Amino acid sequence: MPSSVSWRGPRIAGLALLALGVAALAATTQIHSAGSGWAVDGPRFVPVIASMAIIVLAIAFLVRTVWRPDLDLARFAAAESTQTHWPTPGAVIAALVGYVVLLTPAGYALATAIFFTVVARLLGSHRSGRDVVVGVVLGAVTSYAFTRLLGVRLPVGPWGV
Repeated sequence: MPSSVSWRGPRIAGLALLALGVAALAATTQIHSAGSGWAVDGPRFVPVIASMAIIVLAIAFLVRTVWRPDLDLARFAAAESTQTHWPTPGAVIAALVGYVVLLTPAGYALATAIFFTVVARLLGSHRSGRDVVVGVVLGAVTSYAFTRLLGVRLPVGPWGV
């Protein structure tokens, strides 16, 4: 394997994904269910499937970085990394943290509308009016679908929305 290709970053990312999957699976056990346990129609089913998928894919990714690693892909990724404007992903992560902070006090619909508008701007959108409308519709429709159709309670905020 050529010395110009480093697998440290991908392996750290794989380990981080594996840790995220295990943490999500552990958190799934804390979801309260009204007597349905681990039934297919219960609130734990989809989070378990998603957590297991993250774990399996992270392990497959880690194995792939050791067994027959794709050197061409690694070189391509290294070249793309040098051209990446890293403050943008950092700002999106900061916006995500802000979204988590706003979620309970502002409510799901409003926090989602704000998050969508901010991230659209960070990613280069110059049509703020459209972004606000799409964010409000996305937040309201998703909130309605989860609370009314799926029975999953989302934070409502001070306005009850």
